[in-house]
Amino acid sequence: MGLLDLTRLLRRRDAAAQPQPGGQTDAEAAGPQTRPHGDPVPEPPGLAGPCRFFAYATGRRCIDQQAITPPEREVLRNLDRVLEAPSAVASWIPRPPAVLPRLLACLRDDDVSLREACTLIQADPYLAAEILRLANSARHQHGAPVTELERAATRLGVDGLRRAVSASLLRPLFDALRDPLLGQALPRLWTHAQSKSGWCHAIAPVRGVDAFDAYLAGLTHNIGWIGALKAVGRASIGSTPEYSGEFVLALTRRSERMFACSAEQWAVNDALSRLGATLRACSLEDAGDALAQVLYQADARATAELAAA
Repeated sequence: MGLLDLTRLLRRRDAAAQPQPGGQTDAEAAGPQTRPHGDPVPEPPGLAGPCRFFAYATGRRCIDQQAITPPEREVLRNLDRVLEAPSAVASWIPRPPAVLPRLLACLRDDDVSLREACTLIQADPYLAAEILRLANSARHQHGAPVTELERAATRLGVDGLRRAVSASLLRPLFDALRDPLLGQALPRLWTHAQSKSGWCHAIAPVRGVDAFDAYLAGLTHNIGWIGALKAVGRASIGSTPEYSGEFVLALTRRSERMFACSAEQWAVNDALSRLGATLRACSLEDAGDALAQVLYQADARATAELAAA
């Protein structure tokens, strides 16, 4: 099922949930539901999802019946020492450019000054070129090609411009590094982030979540894996072809906490900061707020989609 199919399905189910004569929705008439609108429920917490993602991202095997090894425990202890001082996480995970929160503040709602945003974009030649490229792509082109940044921004619209700016400025954070394990994983982490952010953007409106806040969460969530895999790569097990499922599950939680600490420190926008505070306290699958639930569902869908490809 693609994003367009999902959007149509959710809209149909949303419409079916409107009150019917007699005061009940179709969903209420059918009896209790585990999730609103009868959406497919992501896999329950366990090893299957984390193992599938880890194998996709790293190309290494995850053995779900294998007990954690002493070297794996040492990696987790090292990560825990880093996480005890959240400010130390910054040396393990790259930070988005300082212009990103400034641009998002300019583009916070529809009543914005595109001229102010374009002034900030123009200072980054790569970003300006990317905005022009997207505005002239087949998806957005309506008439003659545009060569002026303000016209390109107008063509993309506020939501399209926010997503284009975020993706362009965050993409370099996933550039390959010298570490073999992380170097192999980074391109896949970015591909997964793009898929996840798309699912977030499609699912969010039905959940009452701002679509761009969800998109940004999906785009940045995998950054926590940069720190987690850096710790694995630096350890004696960095070249190991397989890892225990117990270790991968624990590593997944550490990656979420590294993302959480980073999201709070970045102060990119309020929603991402609040999500960071939430995920420092509990795992993604246990988080109760709507944005975390959207992210959890999108993460599961992106993993299933890419791991099966």
